Amino acid sequence: MNPEDIEHSIAEIQKGNEALREQLIRYYQPYILNVVGQVCKQFKTWNDDEASIGLIAFNRAIDTYKPSKGRTFLNYVYLLIHRELIDYFRKENRYKEVIRSDGELLKPVEVQKSFDQYLYEQEVSNITEEIIAFNEELSFFYIRFGELESFCPKQKRSRKKVLQIAEDFIQQSDLIQQLFQKKHFPMKDFINRTSYRIKAVEKYRKYLIAVIIILLHPEWENLQAYVSGEREREKWPIKR
Repeated sequence: MNPEDIEHSIAEIQKGNEALREQLIRYYQPYILNVVGQVCKQFKTWNDDEASIGLIAFNRAIDTYKPSKGRTFLNYVYLLIHRELIDYFRKENRYKEVIRSDGELLKPVEVQKSFDQYLYEQEVSNITEEIIAFNEELSFFYIRFGELESFCPKQKRSRKKVLQIAEDFIQQSDLIQQLFQKKHFPMKDFINRTSYRIKAVEKYRKYLIAVIIILLHPEWENLQAYVSGEREREKWPIKR
């Protein structure tokens, strides 16, 4: 979604279009979890309080965003989520804070570095664009981005195995065509051509489809780095 479309949608929502608000929220759910995870320094799901706080902040951003201020909507969303979570951590005594003599709360070094990185290097924006495009492709297979953490193998060895299966799969152009036309994994044809067992493939089928989609998009550098193991699997998919 380009900036013009975002601003138009927000203007309509601020006039009372609640159906459009729901659409915008659904569209940016991966981004909200992405920002929450970055601030929290760990993966979060919609079952976590922090994710709910992020959603509330996103709604507030929709209601209060003004393009005339010169800040992009996603920058503004990041700022509000960041502020709300810091306040939440402070109230929950889970965040070490430093107070200046004038009473202003100073942000700890790690959070400030994260915020600066977003503002000046736009890394989060790049990751977000990948996630949104990735999420759209996943939806064709009735897979939600938020589910991937539960489908992902917990052991590094198993993740490497799934990656190998995915790499073997994308060598078969006709199977790729089947996958995207029929929207389900061509298990029988793939097994007949390889030495893999059905049980091994079926166990991680949804995650395998996700990895295949990523491998077919070399322009998604951050997601590519994640599935290839070049980045630590601390959170999914931040800083992969």
